[in-house]
Amino acid sequence: MTLWIGIVLLTFGAAALALRPLFRRPVEQTSLDHAIRFYETRRAEMRRQAEAGLISLAECEAFEAEQARRLLVIGRQSDGGRDVSLDRSMQRKKIAALFLLAGLPLFAIPLYLKVGRPGMPDQPLAARISEPRTMQLADALARIEAHLAKNPNDAKGFEVVAPVYLQSGRFDDATFAYRRVIALSGETPDRLADLGEALVAGQNGVVNADAKAAFRRAIEIDPTFAKARFYVAIAAEQDGDVEGAVRQLIALSASLEEGPGKMRVEAELDRFRAEGKAPPRTSQQGSTGQAITALPPEQRARAIEGMVEGLAERLRSKGGSFDEWQRLVQARMVLEQGDKAREALDEARRALAGNAAALAGLDRLAERLGLTPAGSAKP
Repeated sequence: MTLWIGIVLLTFGAAALALRPLFRRPVEQTSLDHAIRFYETRRAEMRRQAEAGLISLAECEAFEAEQARRLLVIGRQSDGGRDVSLDRSMQRKKIAALFLLAGLPLFAIPLYLKVGRPGMPDQPLAARISEPRTMQLADALARIEAHLAKNPNDAKGFEVVAPVYLQSGRFDDATFAYRRVIALSGETPDRLADLGEALVAGQNGVVNADAKAAFRRAIEIDPTFAKARFYVAIAAEQDGDVEGAVRQLIALSASLEEGPGKMRVEAELDRFRAEGKAPPRTSQQGSTGQAITALPPEQRARAIEGMVEGLAERLRSKGGSFDEWQRLVQARMVLEQGDKAREALDEARRALAGNAAALAGLDRLAERLGLTPAGSAKP
C-alpha cells in the first residue's frame, strides 16, 4: 500500500510541477500594453529624427496624433484595461492543464497495473557493474577478430588481441596470435617470452619443447631477460635437474632489483625449500646469501658464481651505483677472476664517467686490489 501511495503522490507532484507555468498570468501581456510600449518607442524615434532635421516638426506632430487615435481605439476594445481574448486563452490553458493533471495519472496507473511488475527484485549491483564491461570487451574482441580475418597481416592487431586471449584462457588462440606477431614483426625477447608463456599456460604449467626453445632464443638475444631465465629454471626442474634449477633461480634473484619480479623468484625458491629441494632460510627474513651458505661446497661455489654473473649482467645492461660496481669487482677478485675484475673496473669507469667522486673511489679500489686497466696487466 505504501508503494501505491508513493506512486500517486509522485505522479501528481510531477504533473503539477510540469503544468505550473500554465497557471501563471503573463505580466503586461494585453494588447493595450503592447501598443503603448510601441507608441513610446516610435515617438522617441520620431522626435530624434525631427531634432536631427531629418523630418519636419509638423510631420512629427502628425505621427503622434495618429498614434494617439490608435491607442484610443485599442483602449475601447479592451475590457477595463484587460484583453478579453487573452483572458479566454488563459481559461482554455487552465482547462487543458486540469485535464492533463487528472487524465495523465488515470491513464498511466491502469497501464502500469497491466504491464508493470512492482514486485520484481533489483538486479544486483555487481551484475550491473560487471556485465556491461564484459559485453564491451566481448564486442571489442569480436570487432578486432573480424578485422584480423580481413587483414591477416596486421601485426598490431594480433599484438593487441594476444594478451586478451591469454587472460581469457584461450591459450591456443593466444599462441597463434603471438606466433603471428613474431612472424610479421620479428623476434624480440618480450615476444618470444610471451609466446613461451602462452605455450606453458596451454600445457597446464609444463614447459614443453616449443616453449623451452622460445625462452632460450629470448636469452640468446638478451642474456639478462628475467622472464625467460625464470622459465628455463622451471624447465630444468621439470627435466629432473633440481640442483640446476635452484642455482639458476638464486642467480636470477641476485640479478634483480627489489620488486614484483624478484618476489616471484623468491616465492619459487620458497617452494623448493618447502619441498626439501633447497636449503631453508636461516631466519624468517633471511637473505639469499644466507641460504647459499647452507649449500654443500661445490653447489655453494656454483651458486655464488651465478649470483656474480647475474650482478654483472644487470650492471652491464642497466647500470648501477658505485657500491654495486665495487661489490662486483671485489667478488671477481674473491673468485680469483683477475681479468674479469679489471674488465669490470673499466666498465665501471665508463658507466660512472660523469661522477668524479666515484671515479676517485674506483682508482683507490684498483690501487688497493693491485689492479691495472684491462689489456695493460703485467704477465
